[in-house]
Amino acid sequence: MSTFVRFTGLSASPAHAPSPASSGSAPRRPAGFTLVELLVVIAIIGTLVGLLLPAVQSAREAARRSSCQNNLKQNGLVIQNFASAQRVLPNSTRPPAGIKRLSWVTRCLGFFEEQQLANKYNYDNNFNWSTATGTTGFTVPNAVLVNTRLKSLECPSDPTTGISFDADPQSSTQPFAFPTDGALAVVNSAGNGFATNGLFCATTDYSPTTFVDPRTPGATVKYSGANPQARSTTASGGDGNKANMPGDGFLSKDYTGTAKITPAMCTDGLSKTIALAESAGRPFHYVRGLRTVGSSPTANDAIVNGGGWCRPASDFSFGGTTADGLTVGTNAVVAINASNGERVSTAPFSSAPFGTEGTGNPFSFHTGIVNVGYGDGSVKALSDGITIQVFAALVTRSGAESVTDE
Repeated sequence: MSTFVRFTGLSASPAHAPSPASSGSAPRRPAGFTLVELLVVIAIIGTLVGLLLPAVQSAREAARRSSCQNNLKQNGLVIQNFASAQRVLPNSTRPPAGIKRLSWVTRCLGFFEEQQLANKYNYDNNFNWSTATGTTGFTVPNAVLVNTRLKSLECPSDPTTGISFDADPQSSTQPFAFPTDGALAVVNSAGNGFATNGLFCATTDYSPTTFVDPRTPGATVKYSGANPQARSTTASGGDGNKANMPGDGFLSKDYTGTAKITPAMCTDGLSKTIALAESAGRPFHYVRGLRTVGSSPTANDAIVNGGGWCRPASDFSFGGTTADGLTVGTNAVVAINASNGERVSTAPFSSAPFGTEGTGNPFSFHTGIVNVGYGDGSVKALSDGITIQVFAALVTRSGAESVTDE
């Protein structure tokens, strides 16, 4: 019998493996970056980000600017559709006491595709936008309804978009006194009143330019009286502001509750007359793109009168400003973008020259331009270089000025 013996090979033990030192080879370098290499990479990335960030921001602003212009086009279409259906323009109404106050937006809610909101709104003479009590058939008060934000009225470049609210400095006409701390009102859980006091009406960045301020230097045609609200008794023929005065804007305000404004009254041409202009950031006061502060730590007077889409006072006259943006009308040298209006601490509510008029001014958060919508529905970007005279000519609907440069 044969005997077979199996031999197996012996593998080298790790203890017998030659070490790098004994083999004479150089030490292996650990995987990864050195500190110097890491710092170089970070520096390169930082440089690239620094180069790309302005381009990204520019692209985002271009998109916001385009969205803003699209909003104005939609608003222009609303005005045209209203005029076609009603045979009159949807100008705001700010009549004597006892008659409802309506903004052009409130009149057009159905044309903004907000018919449900319009159905809930009480248009009766006894119920203004600030009325905080409901009634049979209208259980949600108007003051709560105007808390509703309308996206097509808000410029996406405005840093206050989606968070700003307005109220009336004349506390006797609204649910509660104008808040000294700028607090926002909170709607109660039932949705038919307020749980807390504060600013409560949602804002708009686009408003009609109603007339050229009589103090405006350089304007060829401007409102001829000292107080536009006196027109109901002083206009020629006793016809109130139904008369087509040369200084009127496309959507001039109705101070009698009876004025009817038609597109035919725009004899300067619909494509040469501004219907809506940007006045962004309201009710907060902005100068040269920066929000101003109050006269004291607790004061809330760093505001302009206007901003709420439901308020006729959000319409504004054009006066231009001084270079520092602090004074409107007298001594003005800048047409647009110096400030978004005159603050109530320097243009007190119910005092000359504004009375209860809004104190807004053409202003945007776009670099170098203000977007405006014309009577024919077109939209243009007017540059900061536009003169007071040219802008004023674009405001008037029948001034017969020669507009050759925009």
